[in-house]
Amino acid sequence: MAAAELKQPSLPGSVDPRRASTEGLPAGLRGACLDAYAAIWTATLTAAFVVAVAWQILARPVHELLGLRLTPITNPPPDIERVMALAAHNVPIAAWPLLLGVMGAHRNPRARRIADCLVLACMSGNVLPVGAALGAYGAALLPYIPQLPLEWAGLALGAGSWMVQRRRVVTAREGLVWFALIAVALVAAATLETFGVPHR
Repeated sequence: MAAAELKQPSLPGSVDPRRASTEGLPAGLRGACLDAYAAIWTATLTAAFVVAVAWQILARPVHELLGLRLTPITNPPPDIERVMALAAHNVPIAAWPLLLGVMGAHRNPRARRIADCLVLACMSGNVLPVGAALGAYGAALLPYIPQLPLEWAGLALGAGSWMVQRRRVVTAREGLVWFALIAVALVAAATLETFGVPHR
């Protein structure tokens, strides 16, 4: 993500044995995803802080823009179909950076910069509205977003995949592992969003 410093590039296809996982996870996954996760939360909390501090100026526009109705009656009764619909919506949003390596975006500096901007724009477009809502609605919003740590983990896995791919080639097996981790995180988030929020 934007706040995460990218490490020195290594030779294409090489794997630093110090970064390789003994548990079968893609090399570099932990560091890249932790960096991305920290950046996502930093952006979320910064947006919340800015809106909260500039309450008189920004709170009303944010309320009008988001139009959130924080009442249980606005949430439908929980069911598995809703879980699957939420997951089907969120997984592509988080996982698409895996395709950047397949398309060869890591092969030249201009393509890497474009990919960096696309990943940053996607992450910002998802994170900043949530941060703004936290700043505008405060603690009243918290019961309605218990899934947020898991959703941000899914986004961090996607962004982290690009942070690794821009330094080295990710194998098909690693890509599948990465996708599976994103899917698991976001199915868990969808389950919590469906069953863990106030509903009618």
